[in-house]
Amino acid sequence: MAKITAAHLATAAFTQLEANKSVAEVRADLAIGDSTMWSKVSALVYEKVKAAARKERDKDVRRPHVSATSNAEITNLLALNEQLTNYALLAPPTITVVEYRRIEQLAAELPASESAILAYLDSIITSPRMCAILKQGFAYSFIFQAFTSLVEAAIIAYYQENYVSAFLTLVPVVEGLILRWNGFDGSGPEPKPEFETIRKFVGNSSLRQPNPDNVLFHDVYVKASQAILTRHLYLNSETGSAYANFSRHLAAHLLNNEAFATQPNCIRLFILLDALLKVHLYETKPAKDPRFHVDEPMLQRDVLRYQLVIAQQRAFGKALAEFFPTAPNDASYGAISVKPG
Repeated sequence: MAKITAAHLATAAFTQLEANKSVAEVRADLAIGDSTMWSKVSALVYEKVKAAARKERDKDVRRPHVSATSNAEITNLLALNEQLTNYALLAPPTITVVEYRRIEQLAAELPASESAILAYLDSIITSPRMCAILKQGFAYSFIFQAFTSLVEAAIIAYYQENYVSAFLTLVPVVEGLILRWNGFDGSGPEPKPEFETIRKFVGNSSLRQPNPDNVLFHDVYVKASQAILTRHLYLNSETGSAYANFSRHLAAHLLNNEAFATQPNCIRLFILLDALLKVHLYETKPAKDPRFHVDEPMLQRDVLRYQLVIAQQRAFGKALAEFFPTAPNDASYGAISVKPG
């Protein structure tokens, strides 16, 4: 009797997943209970799904009157994000082609252009409309929705230039998301996952869903998010220092007096959470993407509220400058030039 290999199982799993069977159903049907075997099978399936998607994308690019990002452009996006992750940044999944081109231009001048990239990303990712869309995305997802009020609190604090509060509010949200995404909510007898499990969770995406929606872009944002978590936010403190002190460990334990709750690091957190939400949506395949099917009345209400907070903060800053023209600006460490409007 021929031995059943991971390759054979991957072929069968690929067929079943393409027929819209769930991961649980596929594993049960193929009797893949062993975690080591599933790790091999799911990785092979993920590569099969990516190969099929590349072929389909090549066809789409050649079709008249069809707009599609080419495989070459996706490869360029992977390379751009690999460069940006050295600075704990990535190109957000919500950017337009024009915005992508601008980020690419600025990245060519790194490291000198870092502040310009941060300012440009700030103008995109923390605009009132994008923050309102992020909030709706969190509220839509079963796993993410518990953190909606914390995300909104951080948005308000950010607009009030209270970057310390914004940063310290968002840092635990990242770990909370990963834990719940991993199936741990503290209510059962199971122990909390080990640090390395949390640290590497996002990168092990094929174990959760080897056949996600829009797999090529899923791959882009899994790789970028995992790089930021591994190299920076969740970097083992014994192996080095995170770029710009973008470190969960430093924030949790206040080990030294280095500035970490800065405006740039708040931007980094907003971008990372945006990317994690996108990865989750690709994996869970909702009937509608809340980013494109928004509750418009709620969105407009939130946008107006955020704009009022920004206006109040600007008025306060103007009054402060008028009455105390020589007072130092200590709102939080090192504000950058572009503000959301």
